Amino acid sequence: MLNRRLARIRAMQGLYALEISKGANYLLAQELISEAFAPDLNSMEKQDRNKLSGMTRLAQSIFEEEVKKRSGSTEDTVPREVNTAIAKAREYYRLKNKKDFDFHAAQTLIDAEKTYDIYLYILNLLVLLAAKSDSVLGKNKAIAALKSTKELEFYSLKRSVSLENESSLINKLYNEAVKGNAHIAEYLAIVNKTREDELAIVKYIVKNIILKHEASVDFFEKLHIFWSEDKEILRTMVFHTFDNYVEDEVILIEKLDEQWEETKDFLRSLFRETAQRDEEFLDHILPHLKNWDLERIIETDLILLKMAIAELTLFPSIPVKVTINEIIEIAKNYSSEKSKVFINGILDAISKDLQGKGLIRKTGRGMLDNR
Repeated sequence: MLNRRLARIRAMQGLYALEISKGANYLLAQELISEAFAPDLNSMEKQDRNKLSGMTRLAQSIFEEEVKKRSGSTEDTVPREVNTAIAKAREYYRLKNKKDFDFHAAQTLIDAEKTYDIYLYILNLLVLLAAKSDSVLGKNKAIAALKSTKELEFYSLKRSVSLENESSLINKLYNEAVKGNAHIAEYLAIVNKTREDELAIVKYIVKNIILKHEASVDFFEKLHIFWSEDKEILRTMVFHTFDNYVEDEVILIEKLDEQWEETKDFLRSLFRETAQRDEEFLDHILPHLKNWDLERIIETDLILLKMAIAELTLFPSIPVKVTINEIIEIAKNYSSEKSKVFINGILDAISKDLQGKGLIRKTGRGMLDNR
């Protein structure tokens, strides 16, 4: 279930974090300019504060224009001190952005795989809750089948997933949410429990206790920054683990397999290409913003549009419709109420424009449902 949609979401979140970092770096660079023209309090000479203030404003104004226009030159008529201050700010800004790019490029992959770790934590928590409540859930055959799978233990050890030191969490969940729970009591009252009954109570505990109780929410929020956003993905992953239980009592533990390696490569490339071609992709967007002020467009919407252009032009195996539908779906869940309509309209125009220019070249599966 760590699929391409999750990869796109993580790429968007990483790119948004990168933009926030750039904004902070810009302010720090401007502060560097300010410091370059700060009065020397130790100097015996009289300081022309008005001149220093004027050069600060001039240098900061020129640097602001450089950042906005992504240019790297100043007028020959600018005083040497101003050019020097701008050059230092420019280099500082470049280096800080490069460092943040490298960090977020790596962090997007870590955050994506962290979702898998949380999935393993949930399964282990389910087993430990049953062990804690021997007379209540200890005899549940679905949980017993989960506990007996060697894959759960293997992947938990491999990913360093352990609840060994979390007895307080187990006790709190049991005492406050399992013990005396009316729904669980109804399950226990069933004399001849079917596999459907066994599975139904497992799903209830996952959905209504593990994913919702204050204690477990607090625990998982500390482990994973995107916990609240990933809950639906995690619920689906856990339920998918028990898909074949009713029919043949088989438990299928999700794996970070070869398919995930391909998805991870997709995530890595999508993030890097979108970030590194930011100016190029913005040039494709601007002609279609007829009645929109660029400064007022939500940052996530711009990021999603750039990601879409990256997919349309650089990933030949992904059909155009798949890209557009996926980007719109993410916008519905992660941006404003109006984003879906806005992105749909702009992307439709951009995709036609790119096709007209011969910039969309799809091959293999990417040619399916193309438009």
